[in-house]
Amino acid sequence: MKIAGFTAMALCAVIAGSLGSAAYSFCSADRGMLGGTGDKLARNENNYDEFYINNRNAPLTRSDDWEQIASEELLSREDFAGIDGSASAIPLTAELARQFCGAEDHDLGRVYIGHNDTEEAYTNLIFRKDNWIAKGFGETGTIVRETGIIFALPLSDEGSHQNVSEQLESEPVALDALVFITHKDNPVDSLTPAQVRDIYAGRITNWKDVGGNNEKIRPFQRTKGSGCQELMEELVMKGEAMTEAPVAFVAQPSGTPEETVAEYENAESSIGYTYRFHLRDLYSDPDIKVLSIGGVSPEDSSLTDGSYAYTLTYNAVIRSDEKKDSIYRKLRDYLLTEEGQRIVKTAGFCPVKG
Repeated sequence: MKIAGFTAMALCAVIAGSLGSAAYSFCSADRGMLGGTGDKLARNENNYDEFYINNRNAPLTRSDDWEQIASEELLSREDFAGIDGSASAIPLTAELARQFCGAEDHDLGRVYIGHNDTEEAYTNLIFRKDNWIAKGFGETGTIVRETGIIFALPLSDEGSHQNVSEQLESEPVALDALVFITHKDNPVDSLTPAQVRDIYAGRITNWKDVGGNNEKIRPFQRTKGSGCQELMEELVMKGEAMTEAPVAFVAQPSGTPEETVAEYENAESSIGYTYRFHLRDLYSDPDIKVLSIGGVSPEDSSLTDGSYAYTLTYNAVIRSDEKKDSIYRKLRDYLLTEEGQRIVKTAGFCPVKG
């Protein structure tokens, strides 16, 4: 089953020494492969911390201006076992844990987050499969509950599950965007969708061909199979093959360097892409410039009115037959209230309502 942009791979940060201090490079690691077995039971205390807390692509550190927003007690810790979704939506679930359970950052991955990848989340919801979270520090076992709600992008191929539209209720609750970045001194401020595609297909190779300097373009990419890369391939390239990606050599524990895709090096010749969400943490360098697409920058207003070409919508999805008094139906409705949308914004996403 193909999902709109994600198979939801987590990304673990590594230093691309060959690119210098301004480089950003990552290696892919699927959440199910933590511990190296592919079994969820391999997610012990150590790799919970490593994956969820230290993972820079799913930052779980509250912002300096964090505030308590929720004015009611809606979710218990046990309720989080029924929440699933994309890895990229983890920050929303994390913020709900802070708001309703007073969760500390160091507890989030261990006792509140039960996200699988996007495809598995939809499958778990449709077929009422059990999801789970760990009980917490110093405790053994798990809290198990049927998946009741997921936070995820829409399905791009609903035919993979019969009558999906009849089985599920889906409401947009948060927005994000795929954004393109370069160095602030690059004179190019905007590219058309066609120019972006031509750059990454290898048909445009010099910045002068899009109004910039006479300099060869370095089109940075993401690791094959990662969520961001699959989104790029589907949303931007529309299935067209991409040009060869720059590489970095990363030191391994054995001492032997390993070649990997170089995510980004901030130079005037560079272009890269990421989620807008990461502009406030991973890509907060003041020397990085966000490019407009077709003259439209990825501001909140252009996401909410749909004018930015690569806007992403996260839906809160429940089963159509979910009970009227279900906590997950209440949560879906709550996220659409003014207070719920403030929580969405605090989590780092753009609210769907102004």
